[in-house]
Formats: sequence, structure tokens, C-alpha cells
Amino acid sequence: MRILLVVCVAVCIGIFGGCSQKQYFEPKDISLKAEFSHKLPSPIISTSRVGALLQNLEVLDTFGNIDIELTQNQRFLGREGTYYLVQDGCGALLFIDASTKTQSEFAFEKCIVSAKISPQGSANTLIALVSADNSVIVYDVNTKREVFSQKLANITAINTLAATPVFEKDKIIFPTLDGKLVIFDIPSNTLVRDILIQSDKFFNNIIYLVVKNDLMIAATTKRISAIIDNSKTFNYDGDFRDLLLYKDKLYVLNNDGKILELDHTLKLLREVNLEYARLHGIVIRNNTLYTLERNKYLIELSLESFLPVVYKIDLPSKKPIFYTDDTLFYDRFYKRF
Repeated sequence: MRILLVVCVAVCIGIFGGCSQKQYFEPKDISLKAEFSHKLPSPIISTSRVGALLQNLEVLDTFGNIDIELTQNQRFLGREGTYYLVQDGCGALLFIDASTKTQSEFAFEKCIVSAKISPQGSANTLIALVSADNSVIVYDVNTKREVFSQKLANITAINTLAATPVFEKDKIIFPTLDGKLVIFDIPSNTLVRDILIQSDKFFNNIIYLVVKNDLMIAATTKRISAIIDNSKTFNYDGDFRDLLLYKDKLYVLNNDGKILELDHTLKLLREVNLEYARLHGIVIRNNTLYTLERNKYLIELSLESFLPVVYKIDLPSKKPIFYTDDTLFYDRFYKRF
């Protein structure tokens, strides 16, 4: 009986021990190498959809420029033309006009998760904000006052890859932290519509939002929604890390190592499976998609053949990744395509 018990325990340990082991992407016969030969002035220490903060407190923006330096505890919230938005911790908002070298300060007492400045040249310069308590807020820079604020549903935890609001004609589309889009009408100063994307309790914030002509794409980590002509809605469910709209096709990085190609109605057109790959960052140049598999491999995927080419890379482990339209940044190293 004692022997049987020992055997059972050994088997259980073997089963559960084996199941707990991580599995890794291990391509065979990798003879190609890629170099991240360019260097930033300082390593990246944190990233968001709108920029990367370097260790020396300079900010790398989505255009690949380093034009602003923060002080300790400040956070970069976004750029529009020569306008910059910075928050001092979870306090005052600083609106900086680089062309006139002027700065306006707005009293504030909430941590901002995402923000967007209205396009330069607008009649009124507005700032759209989503705060950490899931409030949507509109500030008027000209009058230096808050013109709208509404607290939405309570949230528990969010994905750090948070989408930013979108200004679309006389509307502001807010990506909320509880899996919705809420649409603000600027002339009437009211919320006129909300669209539920996904209703999970945890990590359910909108991670991607883009509007192109009559097509709006929004996504959480579990669901992608395409809204066409403000009426037809299509959904695609899965386990997503990141996505990018390119030439009316949507390219999606899955958490299971798949790269998907969807049409504007979210119909799956093609996919490639890089088993156990953990993909980060997505750049498309010259009809080719590039992404990183941790710090070990660069994946190059032709959008014509949809056949991947894997390059070995040698980068430090567990460092932040940031990307722009044409460049992948990792730690202090980068590669432009």
C-alpha cells in the first residue's frame, strides 16, 4: 500500500510538474541573423501607445522623434503637431506649445491612462482624457476649464496597452477601461452613444481604436469589433496581444503565436502559426510585416506569400519594446525598416 502511494505521488508530481513548464518558440535551422545596430541615447524604461520614456527622461514619440525631456515623476500623454501634453504624477496637466515655447497648467487630481489633443487648427483646442477611475473628460485649452466629465463603471485591472481617444469631425470617440466606446458630441457637449465591445471583468480596456473613412475598428484583448457606416457590426473573438490596420486589412498578433490577416468585416483570410511564440510590436513596411519574438528572434512576414522568415537576434532579456510606423525599438537598440 505504501509503495502504491509513493508511485501515485511520483506520477502526480510528474504530471503537474510537466504541465507547469513553460514552452518556448524554437525554430529549426536558423542561419539568418538580424542586427539592431542603431542606439538610442538612453534605454527605454516604460512605454505606452503614444511614446516611450527613456532612462534619461527624454521621450521618444510615435514619429520616432526625441523632442521633449521630462522631469522626475512626469508622464508623457501625447503629441499633436507642436502641442505636447504632460502630467505631473497624478496631478497637474501641462499643455506645452513648442512653436511659441509657452506652457499652460491645469489643476487635476486623477491619473490619466490615455489622452488626445484635438487636431491643430481646430476652432477650439480640446483635450480628451480617460482617467484611471474610468472617467471620460474634456478640457478646453482656450478657456482653461473642464467642459465635460463623467464617471463610468468601476474597473479592477487594465492592460497597459491602452488606446487613445479619437477626434472624428464634431465627435470624440473615447475608448473606455470597461470595454466600451462612448461617443461625445462636441457642439451639444453630451454623450450621444455608447458601444459595448466586450464585458469581461478584468483587463477589458480598449487596447486598439482606429477610424478610417466609414470603418471603425476597436479591440480588447479578447474581442475585435468592426463597425461599418455606423450601423453594421462584426466581431472576432480570440486572445490578442496587438493589431494594426494596413491597406484595409487588419493584422493581428495572437498570444498563442499566430499572426492573422482579417478583412474589414473581420473574416479570417490567412494565418501563420509560430507555435509558442510570444510576439511583441508590429511594423509593416513595403508590404512586409515585422515583429519580435521576445529578445531572441525577428519575424519577417511577406504580405504577398504570407510565409515567415525568422532571423536570430541578440538582445538583452526582458526589456521594454516600442514601435513606430517604420521602426522597432528594444531597450536602447532599434532597427528601421
